[in-house]
Amino acid sequence: KIKYSLVSYADLAFLIPTSMKSDDLPPLKFLIFFDSIQEGINATKYLQARLSPDLQNKVKWFNSNMTTEFKAAEVTNLIARDTWGLCTTEAFGMVRDIAQIVMSIKY
Repeated sequence: KIKYSLVSYADLAFLIPTSMKSDDLPPLKFLIFFDSIQEGINATKYLQARLSPDLQNKVKWFNSNMTTEFKAAEVTNLIARDTWGLCTTEAFGMVRDIAQIVMSIKY
């Protein structure tokens, strides 16, 4: 249920605990789908800001502007838990049947 303004991205805060440290268990793997590339980038920046600098690279944006090599690497990283979550558009649709994804959100 949406509780805050959509442009604040605060309804996504539950994905990243604010007190998370690098030696804590990672959050559940997630994909968040957005209608636009810019919304995905903005949400990624919001979630990254909730993490310490050494963990901010664990959440990334993923869209059609990325190279094929980047997309392939990030799918591998997500499966391997090197990446915790992606804020994406329909660009992820080609691989969204990854069984290890625990949470998929349409924002």
